Amino acid sequence: MKKVLLIILISAVFIFRCDGGIEPEPVKPDGPTGFKGAVTFTGNWPAGVKRTHLVVFKKPIQKTDDFFPPNLSFVSDSIPYGSSAFNYNSLENNFLPILQLGEGTYSYVVVAQSKTEEISFERKDWYVVGVYCNNGDQASPKELILRPGEITEGVNIKVDFNNPPPQPPY
Repeated sequence: MKKVLLIILISAVFIFRCDGGIEPEPVKPDGPTGFKGAVTFTGNWPAGVKRTHLVVFKKPIQKTDDFFPPNLSFVSDSIPYGSSAFNYNSLENNFLPILQLGEGTYSYVVVAQSKTEEISFERKDWYVVGVYCNNGDQASPKELILRPGEITEGVNIKVDFNNPPPQPPY
């Protein structure tokens, strides 16, 4: 009987063991979560543009309805018309504070322009001019990964008005 109890006890230790023993939990950064980078522009700005924003979507744009809420996660302040560069920080340049970024993976980070005076939530009113992408291939969006308590740096986007990216949905 003692042998059976010893086997059960050893089995229980293996099944319910402590991963790290009595060592403390790893310390998670307690700072804000966000990202920053730069948008650079080459070529001539299109005429009539009223708004240019950096926009982050949680999921890829596979259909027209994916372009705006509830998939929308972040919108930067408007980038001034004619800019050659725009440095941003998601904590400082949040145009819609109601949208709060948290830790996670975001599938589509773009620079989009509109010729409407007022903010429009219609896909037809927006044109994507730059994509956060892999190896400069704007047809291959790069995921933005945000870790809790960290600022992800180097989220840079190149806008070339002479070579616009493919328009979503793909």
